[in-house]
Formats: sequence, C-alpha cells, structure tokens
Amino acid sequence: MNIKDIVNTFRSHQLKYGLDGDPKQRELYKWELLTKQVGHPDTDAKNFTHEIYSLDLQNLCFGYQTTAYKNFAKYEPEDYRLAFKNLFDENVDLQQRIDNFISTCKTLWDNKIKKHFEHKTTAMCDERLISSFLTLRFPQKYTFYKNDVYMSLCKILGTKPLKRGQKMVHFYELLNKYVIPIVEEDKVLMNSINEELNKNNYILSTPLIAQTALWHYVSKNSGTQQTIEEQTNNTSMEYQTYIELLKESHNLVLTGAPGTGKTYMAQAIANEMGAVTRFVQFHPSYDYTDFVEGLRPIENSDGQMSFERKDGVFKAFCKEAAKNIEDSQKTQKELSEEKIFEKRYNELVDKIENGEVPKVSLKTGKEMDVVRISDNNNIILRTSGNTDGREYIVSFDRLANLSKSYPNIESLNSITNIYKAVTEIIGGCHSSSYWAVLKKVYEQDSPENTEVIPEVKRKPYVFIIDEINRGEASKIFGELFFAIDPGYRGKTENLVQTQYQNLVPKEDLFAEGFYVPENVYILATMNDIDRSVESMDFAMRRRFTWKEITPTDTQSMLDDLECAEKAKNTMNRLNKEIAETEGLGPAYMVGPSYFLKLSTNGGDFDKLWRMNISPLLKEYLRGFRKSDEIMDKFKKAFFDTSDELEQS
Repeated sequence: MNIKDIVNTFRSHQLKYGLDGDPKQRELYKWELLTKQVGHPDTDAKNFTHEIYSLDLQNLCFGYQTTAYKNFAKYEPEDYRLAFKNLFDENVDLQQRIDNFISTCKTLWDNKIKKHFEHKTTAMCDERLISSFLTLRFPQKYTFYKNDVYMSLCKILGTKPLKRGQKMVHFYELLNKYVIPIVEEDKVLMNSINEELNKNNYILSTPLIAQTALWHYVSKNSGTQQTIEEQTNNTSMEYQTYIELLKESHNLVLTGAPGTGKTYMAQAIANEMGAVTRFVQFHPSYDYTDFVEGLRPIENSDGQMSFERKDGVFKAFCKEAAKNIEDSQKTQKELSEEKIFEKRYNELVDKIENGEVPKVSLKTGKEMDVVRISDNNNIILRTSGNTDGREYIVSFDRLANLSKSYPNIESLNSITNIYKAVTEIIGGCHSSSYWAVLKKVYEQDSPENTEVIPEVKRKPYVFIIDEINRGEASKIFGELFFAIDPGYRGKTENLVQTQYQNLVPKEDLFAEGFYVPENVYILATMNDIDRSVESMDFAMRRRFTWKEITPTDTQSMLDDLECAEKAKNTMNRLNKEIAETEGLGPAYMVGPSYFLKLSTNGGDFDKLWRMNISPLLKEYLRGFRKSDEIMDKFKKAFFDTSDELEQS
C-alpha cells in the first residue's frame, strides 16, 4: 500500500467516525491536549517547576518518563529551563538540538539528580518524549513520534531506517516530503477534520493529521488498536500478559536459558508499569545483611570504630514504597500545609545560621540557647546558663509530626501538660524544647506564593533480582519468606520481627515490625541450566509464580538491528535444531542477547558464530558422544539461507 492509499483509507474512516467516533481508535484527545497546552513548556515562566508539573502528556510518553521530567523540574529547574531554551531554538539544526538535549539531561541527571534516589535511575529522555515537548510548543511544525509508525513509514517508502537518536528527525523529513503534501491535497479529509476541530474549539495541526493517518494504518494492520482507556494505561501488549501475572502474584520469576533476554524483559516490564525500580544481582556471597538489615562498621568522631544497624536494599526499598502509599493518601490540603511548615522551619533555620535567633522561650518563661544547626538540618539547643554542656536535639521530622496535632500558636498555648502532650505524639524527648521551637516556627511569616504540591500518585515499586538462583535464598531472605507471601502483603497484625528488631529506632516506619507494602512487586530472573538452581528450596518456590521465557518471547529485542529479519530467522533455525537434540532440549536454546552483538560487529554472522555461538554450543556438548557431528548440524542450521532464497 502506498501513501495515497493510506490517506484515502483514513479519509473513509474519518468521514464515517470522525476523530472520536470509533471506540477502538479515539484520537481527538491529542488535539485537546495540544489546544490546552500549546506554547508550553514556557521557558520564560516565573516558576519553571510549576510549568513542567502542569504538563499533561497522558499516554504520549511512558509513566516513568513523566516521573523523570518532574524530578528534573523539582531538583534542578533552572538547568532544566536552559536545556529547553536550547531545544526550542529554531535557529539551530534540529538533530543538533535533540542530541544536545539528550546529552544535557543525561549529564544533569547523573551529576545532580540521581543522588536523591536510593534505587537505580536514569534520565529516561528519548525521542518519543522530546517529540511531545516540541509538538506542544510548535504544533504547526512538529508532531508526536512513535517508533512503530516511523518503521512502517520507512517500509512503505522502501527507505532504510536510521539508528536510534536519528529516527525522529528522519521521520519528520519523510512526513514533510511524502505524507503532508498528500494530506493537504485531500480537501475532503481536511474539511472534515477542520469542521470537527472547530466544533470543539481545538487548534489545527496538519503534521498531527499526517501522523494520525499513518497511525491508523499501523494499528489497523498490526492488530493493536486500542481504546483511549487502554492507551492511557501506558502498557504495551507485548508485556501486558507478564504485567498482569506480576500484579496478581506479586512475586514472579522469569526462567529460561542464558541469553533469552530475561533481564531485559524484567526491566522492560517494570518500565511499562511506570514503576519505581531497584536492581540487584544475587551471588554466593550475598546475604541477609545486604538484603534486609545488619550491623555496619562506622567511624566515631574520636576515630574509634563501632557498629550501627543499617537497612539493607530491600528493606529500604519497602520503606520508600510504604511512604508512597502514605503520601498518596494525603489530601492536597495536607500536602500544602506540610510545605508551608517546611518553609517556615527553613526560614527559622536561616535566621539561626545568620545569628538572628540566639534563643527560644519555654512556656515557663525560661530561655534556651540555640547552639547550632546539625548536618541533618535539626536544631540543637542548650539550657541558658547551663555549664554541663548537655545539648538537646529538636528533629525536623518529629517536629513536623507534632505540628499536625498542634497546627498553630493557639493550640500550643492551650496545652496544660507539655510533657504528656508532646511525648504521646512523638515519643520520649525533651518536650519543652519541641514546644519552644514549634512556637518559634509559627512566629515566622507565612510564606507567600507557596507552591502547590501535586497530589502524590500511588505507584508500583518493582524490585528486580537478577540471577536469583545464584544466592542462597534462605540465608538472604531469612524470616522474610513470610513477609513476601502475597497473602500477607501490607501492614497487618502479623508483622515480622527481624533479626535486629530490638535496634530499630522508635521513629522508624518498621519500629513495631517489618512488612512488605502491597505496592511492592518482586520480579526475578533465573537460568534454568545453571547448577545453582538446586539451591531454590520449596519454601522459596511456592511463594513465587514461575514463567518460562523462550527466545521467541523476546525476539523483538532484535527489531532495531539492520539485519533483524535475518537474525531472527537464524536464531529460530538454530534453536529448532538445539531443541530436537537429545540431551539438550529447549532449555539450551540460544537467546536474542547473543544476536545483539551483530550491532557492534558490523552485522558479521560468521564472526558471531566463531566468537560467540560456537564456543557456547561446544560447552553445552562437552562430554557428548558425536559432539563434532552435532556441531556440524548446528552450523548448517545457523548458516542455512534457504528462507532468504524462498523470499527472493
């Protein structure tokens, strides 16, 4: 089918349904998004954080990308503003702007932003996201980019696709040269869309019409038409089955032969879910201390060594997930009040550091000296006139918690028994110090133009364990076998007492016992043919759902190769021979990860065989009778070109 036929088909669909009449392909929302946000993000906005937070891209980018660009705006708004100014500079070549934007975002994330997170993070900036920014800012010149639409357009035109990073510019070039002129010539199509847009007071974007015509063709021919509700879920059909399985079971192990792309798939599944992720790899030395909690050596101020209880990676991850649930349940009013309190507190801290607040007054009328601000931003006090050197710490976190029960000076003054009132809320402390500092916080001016904090959305948290079978599961998980059971997720009366429970601080989220929040999912990978599989005992196995991954399941990893079809055909031929070989079978099939090496070796299949595939297969056949004969069969299957001859 040529471009003219595609536009004609789209015109027929448009005349029958319009942009929003077909429940399987509703596209009008894109024009609505454009109309509401045209010209944004505004690089001259007074508050660039607000500007970025106000963007609504719905399914036009992935959920994890939305999280990423909001974190750019949250932590480094001015650097991010400058990156956008350069991206929107139409005097500079588009490809150069895209390259610079991606490079700038990566550097900014790696150097300044990712330190705010315990889990592994990246800038998540790609052509799809950049196209959304450009389209909102210049809808008459740019449109939304989708890789499958671009690849289909190249196939239709008989044009070789470019590599990642250069695809979007190439897409725009092809769109302007071959598609938009035909769309503009079709007056019936243009009049129909114009009439529909005018009724809704939406702006016209010819590039978007051209893209929609192509998307109509791609979705119709790929069998992936979706309703707007399905599109908004941001999940691809390729991983939807696995996502549903993980959500149902909470604990999922992807099994299969080495190189089948299990790790790639695990990360892709988490990304499609828009999840916060943490990645660890088990190994024989990995233990409970690394995973749950343990004693870690620290150096004291006097140079002596001691030990301190520290959370392991999984427990810290669960704490972050539990806080997300807690924050997501808060109202906008509560969030704004917390922000106002934080600003007032920081104003007080600034004054203390400038020497403007040397003392605070107790309810009795006595005073306490303000000594300093700690490294953790807590306030250190000492009783005036006291010479014994005793100091009292007023923690910001505990003070903020106290402020929720006593939100103003009037409520503080109404307290008759300060010790009882304060300790009942935040536990043992020098209650008079907390009362005095909280009152001083309230005496600070109410901050003007307090930023509106967006309500926190509840997010999935996916903990990825690579090669779970290589660690001794019972030693690593310990009593957490109970906690990870899907039936005991969430805070219940059945809290787990960890090995160092008596050392957990009272203010800690897990002070009373540990639990795995219901928004935490464990996604693991395991190599079937690894001897360490035997270490996976029954207690572990029954708490996980097991899903075998074959090379066919992940062969889409090869789609970006210039020789993608040849690579897939070669892999499938070889695997058919391996699967039928007595003593091996499907568990030993060669996965697409090996064939990705074609992207770095110039597409040299002979080199791939000699350097990667042949040594692997010889290792599989070690000790086999007639191993040379079997290798000959494998080699013949690998280099057989009969399928190419049939296609020519």
